[in-house]
Amino acid sequence: MRIAAGFLFWIVAVSRAIAHGPALVRPDTLWRSWSFDPLVVAPMLLALWLYGRGSRQLWSRAGYGRGVTYAQTLSFALGAAMLFGALVSPLDALGETLLSAHMAQHLLLVAVAPPLLLFGKPGIVFAWALPAKSRRYFLGSAVWRFLANIGNALSRPLPAALLHGLALWVWHAPAPFNAAVASDGVHALEHISFFGTAMLFWRAILEARPSRRAGPALGAAFATLIHSGLLGALITMAPYPLYTWYRGRTELWGLSPLEDQQLAGLLMWVPLGIVYLAACLVLANRLVAAEETRPGEATPTDPVIDA
Repeated sequence: MRIAAGFLFWIVAVSRAIAHGPALVRPDTLWRSWSFDPLVVAPMLLALWLYGRGSRQLWSRAGYGRGVTYAQTLSFALGAAMLFGALVSPLDALGETLLSAHMAQHLLLVAVAPPLLLFGKPGIVFAWALPAKSRRYFLGSAVWRFLANIGNALSRPLPAALLHGLALWVWHAPAPFNAAVASDGVHALEHISFFGTAMLFWRAILEARPSRRAGPALGAAFATLIHSGLLGALITMAPYPLYTWYRGRTELWGLSPLEDQQLAGLLMWVPLGIVYLAACLVLANRLVAAEETRPGEATPTDPVIDA
């Protein structure tokens, strides 16, 4: 669970991201609706600074592009940009006026930012940002070992997928969702749940390198693909608006509440499904590659030797 310390900054940011600015955002006020909350922006900038410092320290010892590659650092930067788009850009404020914008924000928090951030090896890089003595003391402490054990247990495919799926279904039920947009505290808990469980889920997917882990991870990713698609379909095909908060708001954008809800459901059903499908395909490819390279098994090109 090396990622815990660095991503504590983002947990704080997410907990404050529900301060959406103006209650209603109109087309003519959209680009003036940025959410520059210092308690959101400052942790992001601090984490980026720590990542930059850690990568420089690592490269000064191991050589440029070693330990963490240029592609991985770019991935982390893109993930941070996705978080910026979800929590600071006008999309954040627009989420109180349009359900579809709120769903797009959830998409960034759940399926786009986490894998990009994790691919950047933040745990390793953040550790290198610490002074050598502090790094050895902190990583060797009993508290860190305890947190690491919890993180490792929760980021296995089955518990990670269960927690991630539970967060998706609970918070998109009408009552919890309406409570979240009406209450700052509940909304903070919603975003923390989405982002935190997504980090566990994508860690399980990205770290499933050996074939013995790729199989369970593929099962978890496929189950998530199916149930998230079902949830998106239910939202899209509902015959009436499920989320009462948006009544009287969506008309500012020329949409009825039901049309806005259908668009939101499609965002969950299609783009989110494509991300999960891509994860399934990557994991299936790992399994096939592992089978092809398994030693001790004959292949069509192997010579047959008669006894």
